[in-house]
Amino acid sequence: MTSISRALAVFLMTAVVVFAALAAGGGTLLAQTPNPLSSSYVTPFPQTDRYQVRVIGDWLGSGLTSGLQDAFKQDASVQIQDASKSNYGLARTEQISLFGDIDKLTSSNPPVNIAVVMLGVNDATSMKAPTVTGRLQVGTAEWKDAYGREAEKLIRKLKAANIAVYWLGLPVMASSQRNDAVAAMNDAVRQAAYVNGAKFIDTSAGFTDQSGAYSAYGPDLTGQTKRLREGDGVGFTAAGSRKLANYVEIVLRRDLAQAKAQRNIPLAGDEEEQARVVPGNRSAKSAGGKSAWTTEMGARSDGGPAAATEPATKAATAKDNTPASTAASATAATATDDQRREQAAFADPSGFQGGELIFGDLGDGMTAIAVISPVGEFSMREIQRQTPLADRLYFKVLSRGDALPPKDGRADDFTWREDSAASQQ
Repeated sequence: MTSISRALAVFLMTAVVVFAALAAGGGTLLAQTPNPLSSSYVTPFPQTDRYQVRVIGDWLGSGLTSGLQDAFKQDASVQIQDASKSNYGLARTEQISLFGDIDKLTSSNPPVNIAVVMLGVNDATSMKAPTVTGRLQVGTAEWKDAYGREAEKLIRKLKAANIAVYWLGLPVMASSQRNDAVAAMNDAVRQAAYVNGAKFIDTSAGFTDQSGAYSAYGPDLTGQTKRLREGDGVGFTAAGSRKLANYVEIVLRRDLAQAKAQRNIPLAGDEEEQARVVPGNRSAKSAGGKSAWTTEMGARSDGGPAAATEPATKAATAKDNTPASTAASATAATATDDQRREQAAFADPSGFQGGELIFGDLGDGMTAIAVISPVGEFSMREIQRQTPLADRLYFKVLSRGDALPPKDGRADDFTWREDSAASQQ
């Protein structure tokens, strides 16, 4: 056995042991914790095959819940329940039981998979200063920072329980003073959602007239003009609640479809889960009970090296059954096994999916193994995670509204130049 073969064999045996352990005993853990290889925002394997959705809101939450239940009434895989209370809010968390109730929600059984959050109606008020005495006035930079920290705390509690968070922004209100507070809340929550991996859904354009001002009337989902807001300029009618829920429905249905597509990915769930959601699936184990990786690399059925050497091995065994020939056959089988693994890793693209293997002989029978992974969606996501979201260019420009420094001589470059001033004189 060469040094390369020995190192590769150890690598493959370790991978097979890990995969077998995950398939045998870790399936439940994979189903309840985020899968780093999955691009799905929502877990692909909800318990009992039903997504548990909870609406967390203030006194507008019940109407949003009714709209969502109407939207998903034909979908038996989604169960939506109201977890709202009329006094919920983030500006007075020390006076209400919001975070205590969230702790109970995250430990409920069956576990909650999706949380739809809409808060802020009760929050147009000053907040307690975190470091100094006194109160922070609504809309100030300090108030937005404090409000964003409370939203961040809520999002982190939900995300720690592997709950997909959809935060619905508040729409425009009839009162201009309340509108200013709503704009400050949406800005603070939007940034907290982006930084902590939640999805912020903007609803400001759905309940306005052509000039962008508040309007109690507007088109419903059928296109007919109906009353969407209550007389207080804050609440929603039944048609308005259904239109509000449609903003969540569009995003949620897309993520649910992506999650269901992820069920076919190997090791996204254990063998029992895969067999339940995809009948006949053999992603976790092969029909013979061996690991799918081992089966693919050790028993090729496409006419590859394994299939070609099998008749020769059988012929040698039938020809001579002496102890010496048996030992020689075992050595040859081991060598053939190593060759199959090497050929599967280097020649067959389906043998190794992690990238290109590079070996270096260090001497004394030691071999260094390096993997060069192709640039793909997963590797790019890992690279992006290394850069804080607040430092990324698109976040600075599109979320915070920072201006990019102009290039020299471009139309937006208004730098005063001494040479041009001298030429004018």
